[in-house]
Amino acid sequence: MFGIRDRRREVVVRCVVAVALTLMTALTGMGRATAAERGPRDVTQEYFYVPLHSQEPYTSDVLGLEFAYDGPPRNAELTVDAAGIDGVAVVVSGADGCRPRMPSFTCSKQLHPDSEGWNMQELKLRPAAGARAGDSGLLSYTLKPEGLPAVRGSLKVIAGRPELRVNESPALRTTAVGETFGVPIVIRNTGDVPARGVVLLIEGNADLSAVTRHSNCRYAKDADTIQCLLPDAVIAPGETMRVNPVPRVRPSRAALAERLSYGAWSFHSSGRHPGPPCCVDAPASGLTPGQGTPVSLTPDPTGGRGTKFTTTPEPTEVRVPVRNTADIEAIGAALRGNAGTTHRIRIGYRNNGPAETGEIRTVFIAPPGTEVIRAPYDPEAEEEMADQVCRTKNRGRSYTCSQYSEVGQKVFYEFTLRTTSDDTRSGCVSVSAWTDESAPGGTRVRDTERSNDTAPVQVAENGTISCALPEDNGGVGGWAVGTGIAALAGSALLVAGHRRRKASRAGRTPTRWWLTRFEREL
Repeated sequence: MFGIRDRRREVVVRCVVAVALTLMTALTGMGRATAAERGPRDVTQEYFYVPLHSQEPYTSDVLGLEFAYDGPPRNAELTVDAAGIDGVAVVVSGADGCRPRMPSFTCSKQLHPDSEGWNMQELKLRPAAGARAGDSGLLSYTLKPEGLPAVRGSLKVIAGRPELRVNESPALRTTAVGETFGVPIVIRNTGDVPARGVVLLIEGNADLSAVTRHSNCRYAKDADTIQCLLPDAVIAPGETMRVNPVPRVRPSRAALAERLSYGAWSFHSSGRHPGPPCCVDAPASGLTPGQGTPVSLTPDPTGGRGTKFTTTPEPTEVRVPVRNTADIEAIGAALRGNAGTTHRIRIGYRNNGPAETGEIRTVFIAPPGTEVIRAPYDPEAEEEMADQVCRTKNRGRSYTCSQYSEVGQKVFYEFTLRTTSDDTRSGCVSVSAWTDESAPGGTRVRDTERSNDTAPVQVAENGTISCALPEDNGGVGGWAVGTGIAALAGSALLVAGHRRRKASRAGRTPTRWWLTRFEREL
């Protein structure tokens, strides 16, 4: 066993060794590479298109010379030889203090680990005087990092750009749940040089799934993103091609008013930063390859005659209406107390599905013998000059609340009521679901269980139920609703709905914290 002195001696020795190692590292110089350090790797794209025509903001004239690097920060010099692109393009400027001079120039570059950002030198190019579509040349470059071997690379610079456009399809026919349907995709090259390599991107949501998973396509876990890479595909200027086989999609049990989008781009036509979409040449992370027959492009026998194409590189969006239903169950409340007492109540609904609907509108009519003194309030909505989720147009006698929710989710709205008389008539809650927003012109979703669309807000156990608003000097107009028990049998409450910012179909808006708290007194 070691004694106390031995332990102390061991600690001192270790400290001396550590100091010696530190001094040795300093003496060898910070620019030297460690044995385990790997040098930078050239990951620049293979070729670059110089646009002959300005099409901002969609056309990028910025080339990025990019290097992957996982070592410590390090100084480097980048030398560019542009003699090979004489007559094709001219390097006119550079980012980060780089000042290009034709035909060759050198720029200082600081390398950082990839986790801290891109190791890229951006250069802006313009076509040379007299350059014609298809003219090309070789741009060479050498990166010399301190203490590491030089990295050499080159890429082909081409005058002109491929411009791929896809057919527009505003809406498909209404389909049933589980019924498969095809999404024909036609691609035309409206640019002035061939597209060599094509990427196809299809995006939807979890309620639409691909029937076949092709081997040259990659799929997100819930199939809301499909990326197909066709590196050998070539589309000449003016040529029109069809995607074969036609992608087929199946709506899920929860599908209703769905949307999907698709677009096509040539490899390397967008660069790393500008241009939609970014980085289409490389498969996105988190996607899994399919196993089915690969997707290919075949010439369109009609040459695209009669087909309307997009006018920008942006993907086109398609509406997919699905025949479906939803049971929305109203949730009422009860309060007991003499005149002058106050009560907090929670009213709302449950979405029993099966459809994932758009907005669900809740109409709350306060019992005649009460008044609302506090209602849900969102301070963020006021700051953003947006509508409140719950609004009144008749001084608090009734409120209309609209919000999205998921199947199986309960949504509650909290109100504080004051009892003003001994009137024992109850108020009521009525709910309805819509395919999108509940504003005028919206489409209501068919409810298979209309008997639970309305629920009472009771003030007495044996009190009568009234869903009528009391008349006043100004009248109630469109706020008037059906009366008595008949309203509870399922008649719709006709209330002007308010507009609310639409939630993404990729994810329903959860119940906000302020819906369960009282933030201001009316």
